[in-house]
Amino acid sequence: MPFIFSIACFEAKRLQKLRDLRRSRHLRCNTCVFIMSDELFVKSFRIDKKNLKMILEKVQPHLGVTRKLSPSTQLASVMRYLATGCYQWAVAKDHHINIGRSTFGKILHKLIPLMDRLLCVEFISLQMNNHQLQQSYEYFYRNFKLPRIGACVDGTHIRILKPVQNHSVFYNRKGFYSMNAMVVCNYNMEIIAIDATHPGSCHDSFIWNHSPAREYLSTTINGFVLADSGYALESFVLTPYRSAEIATYQHRFNIKHTGARNIIERTIGVLKSRFRCLQRTLNYPPIFCCQIINVCCALHNICRRRNVLIEEDVRFDDPLDTENEFDDTENNGSSIRDEIAQAIPY
Repeated sequence: MPFIFSIACFEAKRLQKLRDLRRSRHLRCNTCVFIMSDELFVKSFRIDKKNLKMILEKVQPHLGVTRKLSPSTQLASVMRYLATGCYQWAVAKDHHINIGRSTFGKILHKLIPLMDRLLCVEFISLQMNNHQLQQSYEYFYRNFKLPRIGACVDGTHIRILKPVQNHSVFYNRKGFYSMNAMVVCNYNMEIIAIDATHPGSCHDSFIWNHSPAREYLSTTINGFVLADSGYALESFVLTPYRSAEIATYQHRFNIKHTGARNIIERTIGVLKSRFRCLQRTLNYPPIFCCQIINVCCALHNICRRRNVLIEEDVRFDDPLDTENEFDDTENNGSSIRDEIAQAIPY
């Protein structure tokens, strides 16, 4: 009798799995993510329908033909992962996505490199025309009395899984494994340069000194880049004074500098708030993590340029970013900074 009962239980479980599988296939074939309300769509995917369709038009010609999964479902599953940072199983079982975990893993590893190749070239660019530069100069001078500011730079750590090879170089000074991503933004909080190829043990200044962005900005903007004291003072890089006394022109400059440089902190905060995968641990190899970060930055720029707003605007302060401050007393940029600081009105 117990034997017959166990067989009956096994058969009941088998039939239930078949029903769940048929229901899953039915839902997948008859559900379209675009039927969601606009508000729920932005909340779920952190981007609006119009921009998702635009991205879909770019990636669809490069996707393989499949009867089971539409290109929109594949793209939506990737966007859902970037938006939530949940593990593959949780995203795969989302009722709007409803695909297998292994299937989602294959989609993610196919679409992320594709989006990195197609979107980053178009939506992340250091090149600024005269009108854009003039807008930047006017914004920073009008609000902070700092002349000819073209960009701001800072670094942020993105947690990753302990790499299999050379894991020690990814262990940062904060005590976890990460990629140290250098972010350069403009006055509109658009990311104009991203370098996420360096491990967490690299200092911000090292990444900046070896970045093509530094070489490009030093010769093209005819102005200045704002950075914190973790960077070296240069003829085109303005950093705050160290140990400035209150009521001095150095202290006034630091106040204005802090207010102006806050825009890079807000940019990184909005980026991580919009795409919460960057707040969690990326459980992938470093190269793939770099591609995920690049894609998030490109999507961030799309949303900034097309005014796709989110409720969150979190600021991610990094109290250790000022470690290894540079001595700027004997620097060719000190006279330039002094001249700017003394010109700031009381």
